[in-house]
Amino acid sequence: MSVYDSAAAQYESIRTMIVGGELPPGAVLLETALAKKLGVSRTPVREALARLAQEELINREIRGYVVKTRTPEEIREIYDVRIILESACAAAAAEQASRRDLASLERITAEAEHCTDHEKHVELNTEWHHALRAAARNGTMSRLLDGLGVLQQIYNAQMTQVEDLDEVLRAGQEEHVLILDALRRGDAETARTTMIRHLSRTRDLKVDAFQRNHSAIRC
Repeated sequence: MSVYDSAAAQYESIRTMIVGGELPPGAVLLETALAKKLGVSRTPVREALARLAQEELINREIRGYVVKTRTPEEIREIYDVRIILESACAAAAAEQASRRDLASLERITAEAEHCTDHEKHVELNTEWHHALRAAARNGTMSRLLDGLGVLQQIYNAQMTQVEDLDEVLRAGQEEHVLILDALRRGDAETARTTMIRHLSRTRDLKVDAFQRNHSAIRC
């Protein structure tokens, strides 16, 4: 394995530990300790940490790298940018989507309709949004949204702490159906405004869940 391949592998390993909570906010990341834990030299770990810092998952401090502390303000910022980009994607998809694109969205929508497992439902939700972005035929918007997705994954665990989760998932599913209907009709404006409403609601739910979770921890 080349140094580049090893650095990419260590990046994925460390990123998974951060997103999954094994390395919580405030955890100090030392090259030597991580290299020993991962069974590699310090060089690929150093490159992986530099990449994670560029993605703002960790911060560089005098004592080394530290896992970034998350805030409700960051959730709002992520979603405010995502709303601008993904509502534009929805409008573009209404004009650009092929039959294959629509079939893919319909399949995911139907599977989510009958899904009772919360974690699987979150996976299907992510798959649905990726399929929508593909239908928009705009690679730049897709790449920017993928970058936001890296940051957003940190907060996805908060969705399991949302009150009335089944009702929340049902409402999100209904909004997906409305957006899909707009795509079928080629109605770009309805697709755009429904996506804005959909993501705004999700943003507010995640902010609320994050704040309640951290209040419980402080108690």
